[in-house]
Amino acid sequence: MVTRLHINDLVDRDDAELHFMPCKIHGDETANVSSYFKPYIRRIDEGYYDCSFRGYPLQGRKVDVPAGYRGMMFTEAKTADTENRERNLYCTGTFSQFTYWNYDRIPSKNDALAAALDWVDVAKALHSSEA
Repeated sequence: MVTRLHINDLVDRDDAELHFMPCKIHGDETANVSSYFKPYIRRIDEGYYDCSFRGYPLQGRKVDVPAGYRGMMFTEAKTADTENRERNLYCTGTFSQFTYWNYDRIPSKNDALAAALDWVDVAKALHSSEA
């Protein structure tokens, strides 16, 4: 299967506000998120925040995209109906930072997302030619 990423006009895009939520939404409909998801976010201390989503307490922190990388959001105009069909994903926004939320606990280096982001630095060190 071929997947094509369409990333035209990235220079003209402003950074999007992105929230990484600890939930799964079963649906693929269009939603006016900017009108309905405006959480009241309270700063707890240096770099940590809390809010709630549908009554569930969330605690989070802002995470920067690793140096040398840019986060990108994509949408698919039409989902491929068979495994061997070509897929086209269109860039709808970019980001350099996002807010990472956990249920009722402060995000830490022990979280899977933090460990995955640490691998960017580990991979860079492993593939470096410097001794």
